[in-house]
Amino acid sequence: MRQPITVSLVMLPYLPAEIPDRLDSVLSKMSVLVDQAAAIGADLVAFPEMCNTWGAADPWQSESLDGRTLSAMAKKARQRSVYILCPMLTLIDGVCHNSAVLIDRSGALLGYYHKNFPTHMELDHGVLPGTQTPVFETDRGRIGMAICFDLNYWEVGSSLCAGKAELVIWPSMWKGARMLTRWAVEFNFAMGAVSADEAMFVDLAGREINSAARAALEPLQAAPLHTTTIDLDKRVIHHDYNLERLPALFQKYGPLAAFVEHIPQECLVIFNSLIAGKSSDELIVEFGLEPMRDYLARARRDRRLVLEGKYVSN
Repeated sequence: MRQPITVSLVMLPYLPAEIPDRLDSVLSKMSVLVDQAAAIGADLVAFPEMCNTWGAADPWQSESLDGRTLSAMAKKARQRSVYILCPMLTLIDGVCHNSAVLIDRSGALLGYYHKNFPTHMELDHGVLPGTQTPVFETDRGRIGMAICFDLNYWEVGSSLCAGKAELVIWPSMWKGARMLTRWAVEFNFAMGAVSADEAMFVDLAGREINSAARAALEPLQAAPLHTTTIDLDKRVIHHDYNLERLPALFQKYGPLAAFVEHIPQECLVIFNSLIAGKSSDELIVEFGLEPMRDYLARARRDRRLVLEGKYVSN
């Protein structure tokens, strides 16, 4: 069974343009914050959108994947054995994207997500939209990304859901707030949202776990980190057709075999295995439970079959 993931969201302030050797200063600050996050047990350290260039005289500077920013972060990931999510403008095969680049614990490039829906400002500066929504397997769970304006578009969240994302990190320049809840409820993944000013975690049922503001931390001289541990083995199931199957699980494995939280007003059940060596997904298969994602997909499929005159009742 996987261990829970500890995520540090870094509310990195955008340094002003007039700072000498600005990129050096940014990368030095980022490196220190990775050290601080690792010191408190972070598995994943995530920065805000365009973290290395926004605030510069020309923020539209893109870098190759072997450029200074990712080289510095890869070195730090390797030193601290953490995953690092570095949102930045990338230049790949001569094309500029607004990307979120994921580096693994060894300092290797695990992959990247290109913002699917850049704003008009970005389009006018030559940022090409992405067309894919990859989900990456880590030693703590399946992680996907979306960036800022993407949150307005159902198809991005739907694709991450189809890719079986368990945690989506959303670096941004705005708060998202209730829209994060909407995505989590509809797509059943936890979310971590990070901007230069605020950070928030939302659970897979759409409930805010906690949030922080950099402005409240700075007078205390505290690091601008917001850190939370999340169990990505939790699943959402609909209460229809599932509640009656749960007693068999407890009869076989005992009354402490699983965590079950029924949210009747939303017809949801949060389910999590508590059996050592047995995942939630394994119990779901063993007892014929149906994750919410699969239930909705089945209902959508059967609706289409009814309309086509091909549906056969169970």
